[in-house]
Amino acid sequence: MKIHIIILFVLAVLCGCTGGTESTGSTDCTESNDPIDEYNEVFAQVQKLEKIVETADWSVFSAEELKQMHTIGKELYYDYNPMDVTPEQASACETLKTRVKNLREQIVSKSSDAIKEAAVTAYNHTDMLIEAAEVYPVYLQKGETLNVVASSEQRFTLKISNANSRSVLNSFVAKTSVEHSMEIKNTAIYLVEVIPTKAQYMDLSVKYNVADLSRLTSPTPIDTEQVECSKGDFGAKGVPGIFMNKCFEEPRKFTLRGQIKAAFSGGGAKALVAVQVPAGTTDILYSMRIDTSESNRDEDGEFHDNLNSTYSRVKFLGLPLYEKSTSNGLLNTLLDDNRPLRDEDAYCNMYVFRNQAQAKLFQDGKKPASQLKYDVDYSTVGTQSCNGRIPMKGTRTIYLGFENERMRYTNYLWVEVEAIVPKTVYYKTKYSIDQAT
Repeated sequence: MKIHIIILFVLAVLCGCTGGTESTGSTDCTESNDPIDEYNEVFAQVQKLEKIVETADWSVFSAEELKQMHTIGKELYYDYNPMDVTPEQASACETLKTRVKNLREQIVSKSSDAIKEAAVTAYNHTDMLIEAAEVYPVYLQKGETLNVVASSEQRFTLKISNANSRSVLNSFVAKTSVEHSMEIKNTAIYLVEVIPTKAQYMDLSVKYNVADLSRLTSPTPIDTEQVECSKGDFGAKGVPGIFMNKCFEEPRKFTLRGQIKAAFSGGGAKALVAVQVPAGTTDILYSMRIDTSESNRDEDGEFHDNLNSTYSRVKFLGLPLYEKSTSNGLLNTLLDDNRPLRDEDAYCNMYVFRNQAQAKLFQDGKKPASQLKYDVDYSTVGTQSCNGRIPMKGTRTIYLGFENERMRYTNYLWVEVEAIVPKTVYYKTKYSIDQAT
């Protein structure tokens, strides 16, 4: 004759959860050799347990406690050996066995019902400032129930979608609040998207009721990845982007002789290059490396690839093309990451001409630069190796003039130029879970 010792643990759990004062500290958990003594012990414990199970508030149990109770209930049993007792005692033992069976069924039933009512919290945000559309993914299994509650003092839109089937299931335009529950018909990753009308504070609660005991845990982690897509793809979002076009197939290399050499041995102290750009170009980015040595470097000719490499890392951030107040625009980011190597002993002047006739006068040396009309804002005097941005201002051709004002030393220039054409880049978020989860 025995009863599973786990009964005593159930009693302890229930007493602790309900705040009762029953104690199992004086109970002898070892099996007795006397069947009558064991019967009396089990009978007393079952009476206590029946009362506690009946009066317990199952709604206050934690997820882990409910899982323990469900498992414990399924394992409860009591049995006896009819050969060890009289017929009258056997009748009493059989009645007790039935009571234990009923108690087991009651615990399993109550814990199962409580599990179905228990909600797993995926997101719970209070007084959250939201300025743009935000998406909250949650992995749900068939038969579960999704519960969403959202509120704000301003109008907002709430959408619920199936990320796997790429379909919108529900959409609400709310004046101040939305409360929605839905039964999950397919196992998938679901998206709760909140779209504000402007920057506003919101409360958001996303919970779900499970159908399987194993799911009564913390939400399944979801991995996200930003991937480029087409405009019409599900979940596609547009961000400001650019197309970069090489203006020169190879770096333009110039030799700027010192003033004395230019005057007596030929060769010029000046150089001019016309930069032609495709339609829609708003800016050019240039890289100018100046050196006293005419040897090429491995980095020469890499400006285009380096810019694209940086752009691939930041294009999903939706940076503005340029932000004067904070210098954190997209073009500034590209330039900051790709500065040319600098020779401290090499420098020259660079002039930006927007008029062909003025550029020709500079090239032919008929007038000094000081007497010509050039764009002062983007020209530089006495500059070392550098890069920069020049706005096209609606033109298709711009002229870059270079001059070595040093008397004796020759400088060598490598110039690379990229045309910047703004465009909208579309991306979507790819959601996935670890299949081993």
